[in-house]
Amino acid sequence: MQEYRKITNELTKDKLREKFLIIINEYKISLETLNKVTQINIGMLSDYMNEKKEITDLLIENRELLNLIGMLTDGMPASAVSEDERVKSVIEFLVILFGLEYETIALYAGLNKHDVENFMQDTTSIDYEKRYKLAVTSLMLHYLFKNPSNHKILF
Repeated sequence: MQEYRKITNELTKDKLREKFLIIINEYKISLETLNKVTQINIGMLSDYMNEKKEITDLLIENRELLNLIGMLTDGMPASAVSEDERVKSVIEFLVILFGLEYETIALYAGLNKHDVENFMQDTTSIDYEKRYKLAVTSLMLHYLFKNPSNHKILF
């Protein structure tokens, strides 16, 4: 049983390092960008990539790192989820986490509440222009609500 755990742990470590390599090599996200996003020292990130550090060392610096790695490798590629499904997820997040109503989102997007309701039922039920407005508005609201300290950057 002990040997199985060791093998499983090694596979997990290798998979995570492999996912980091995908983020860096295939999606061209630099260590500098990862440093800015995660607040993990570039040297530590580099040491992890060069197998001088382990994932546990990085997790001490940023506990959300595993979620980020998963989203950047499995959740973000265009083949993983459609753009409309991503927008739906952001709207669901705004409704569940922040208690926004569809009407509020619609007002900011310059749409009516039924447009948002219809989109949530069937993403193809509204035209591209409305989908675009809904997407931009939803993403901006998400950004503002999740990062209130960054407002000064926008304006």
